[in-house]
Amino acid sequence: MRKIDYLIIGQGLAGSAIAWTLLRRGKSVMVIDEPSHNLASAVAAGMINPITGRIMTKTWLADDIFPFLHSFYSGAESATKSKFFHPTSLYRPFLSSEENHQWQRKIKSEEVTRFIRALHTFPAYEDQVLNPWGGIEIEHAGFINVVQWMKILRDELIRNDSYRNERYDDDNLVANESITYQDLSAHKIIFCNGTSVLDTKWFHWVPLKPLKGETLLIKTGLSRDRIFSRGVFVVPTDEEGIFTAGSTYVHPPFTDGPTQTGQEDISRKLKALIRPSFDIIHQGWGIRPTTPDRRPILGAHPANKKVLIFNGLGTKGVSLAPYFAHQLADWLEGNGDLMTEVNINRFKPLYSE
Repeated sequence: MRKIDYLIIGQGLAGSAIAWTLLRRGKSVMVIDEPSHNLASAVAAGMINPITGRIMTKTWLADDIFPFLHSFYSGAESATKSKFFHPTSLYRPFLSSEENHQWQRKIKSEEVTRFIRALHTFPAYEDQVLNPWGGIEIEHAGFINVVQWMKILRDELIRNDSYRNERYDDDNLVANESITYQDLSAHKIIFCNGTSVLDTKWFHWVPLKPLKGETLLIKTGLSRDRIFSRGVFVVPTDEEGIFTAGSTYVHPPFTDGPTQTGQEDISRKLKALIRPSFDIIHQGWGIRPTTPDRRPILGAHPANKKVLIFNGLGTKGVSLAPYFAHQLADWLEGNGDLMTEVNINRFKPLYSE
């Protein structure tokens, strides 16, 4: 029987972040994952944005999360001698002259000042984007190549014999005083497998909700200098002239796979945002694990402290995963508590044996 510290189920954004964090702390891990089933990561454009929403407000915990993620991804690049993290600005056009005037007042607030690079009261980047009322340029934004990041970590895990490309089988897990799975004996197991965790006997009761998203890979003459976003985002890729555009947000019931409706929705919004014409070269889709309160789920199963969950990152997995992987690792080492807002205990009333 091979002994390890942590068995990690799933290598999406959550699983990748906690695996890397634990490895950097000298822990032994085994990750079980099927890359072809990473449905949440498949739709992730990798965008990082501290000012979001229809009324453009600072995202939850932005002052802590965004400096941390920059350090996390930059550090992972240095350690692996790779490049997948691309800090850049993000430009969001105003939708009206009223919004322009509101931001002229709002820009003076310390609440958002550190995240604003520039306020454009007149049209800017007119060869790139439609913005008759100007817009706001957001600092500390950017994107990561999600597929590349996960491949880099997967290769690292494989080199250390810490990765198995196979489907997790709940029937093979025995969780008592210790965790045993096939030929493995682990101190603890961490479920990071998105909505698939609902198929387990451990976390079927957790209120994760699938949210379908579709994206388009487009070829266009946009500049790679920044991200454009308003109603739809346009994020550069590592390939010149190729961008990811999206996304749709479809609640159940929905059908698997890309749809004509999704393509038309994104295309319509693109035409209202960017000036250059574009060609669609691929349409992707995926399922994000979301929660009713839009907060991640971290912590131990109510009846077995050896069985853990790190899940529910929703649409902001790229931003949230590093910070909460760090918090979870600290907690596992006995340093600090999990935030009440993300602790699985908030859903404990839903659990029954």
